[in-house]
Amino acid sequence: MELSFSKFDHTKNLKEQRELFRECFPETLGTTIEKDEHYFWKFQSFPTKVKSYEYVTWSGDDMIAYYASIPYRYKCGENMFTAGMVCDVMTGIKARGKGVFTRLGHYSTDAMQQVGLDFVSGYPIRPEAIPGHLKVKWKIVFKMPIYIRFLKANSVLTRYKAGFLSPLANAGLWAYNGFFAAKRSSGFTFDVLDKTGFFGLTDYTQFFEQWQSQIGNPLQKTMDFMRWRLGAPETEYKIITARKDGKLFGMAVVRKSEMEKIPVIAILDLMVLDGNEKCLPGINRVFKQIAKSENAEAIVTMMGKQWASKYRLLKLGFLKSPFIFSFIIKKLNQQIDDKLLFDESRWHLMWIDSDDL
Repeated sequence: MELSFSKFDHTKNLKEQRELFRECFPETLGTTIEKDEHYFWKFQSFPTKVKSYEYVTWSGDDMIAYYASIPYRYKCGENMFTAGMVCDVMTGIKARGKGVFTRLGHYSTDAMQQVGLDFVSGYPIRPEAIPGHLKVKWKIVFKMPIYIRFLKANSVLTRYKAGFLSPLANAGLWAYNGFFAAKRSSGFTFDVLDKTGFFGLTDYTQFFEQWQSQIGNPLQKTMDFMRWRLGAPETEYKIITARKDGKLFGMAVVRKSEMEKIPVIAILDLMVLDGNEKCLPGINRVFKQIAKSENAEAIVTMMGKQWASKYRLLKLGFLKSPFIFSFIIKKLNQQIDDKLLFDESRWHLMWIDSDDL
């Protein structure tokens, strides 16, 4: 197979890229994710001079693979580094099993190193994707399970043709969730904002500066970044704030989604200033209220085990699921100390650090 590799030019070959995307991710057919608007938001509107880094493999005139990243910024130690957050990696069905993914991975990460990116990050959940990354010197840093708090069992039981058991199961879940709902967050008040309300906050920047000072490698969630991240087409986000005496001490970002055909409320981000974890039961109550208003049957989130423990997810009614993401890194700037990148305790990662949701 004669292959060629090049930078992707969306002004010339967007049609081919979208066709490859639909072939590789058929589950997106009929959703906003398959549309051109979603591509332009993700890869052509990031708030930096260079919006994205995109590369493709050609077999003759056929685009058979694609590899892209978005320039996320992290403060690691005293320095700022740019990570290529890798997403939408895909290989056409007929090109699989022939080493195309590995060769494009080499080409793309070498190209990103040459233009000055410090490392690349990724969040694969499919086990079959891991070997191809390891062949081009990525490293698995740690695992990130999905945690689930079930509110209803209708969709799960219907999927297994046991829908008739839903009333009994839902009664049990009602009692189970009632136990956690009884826990209060004394002294805190909670608000649910839409994007417009959030962008109007005057104290978010101060809150974020305090929050990042307690994190080893914080993602730079500036207001410009948040405007981009919450700007996905045809997608609504809700932002929950936790205050005491008017001061912002905690914040969460959620949206309605669907996982395994279950309507869910997904928690993309959760930030709480140290010493204010007592606001978490109250935030958890708001999660449930939003889920009820959206007819969602579960609340889900993704994070590393250390943060699941710090945020007391088990005590808030969440259970660890068998669905597990891997956080992987390939270091491109060899001057970075490995201790900064490969120490799990330095990372606070959730879906907001990826392109998902």
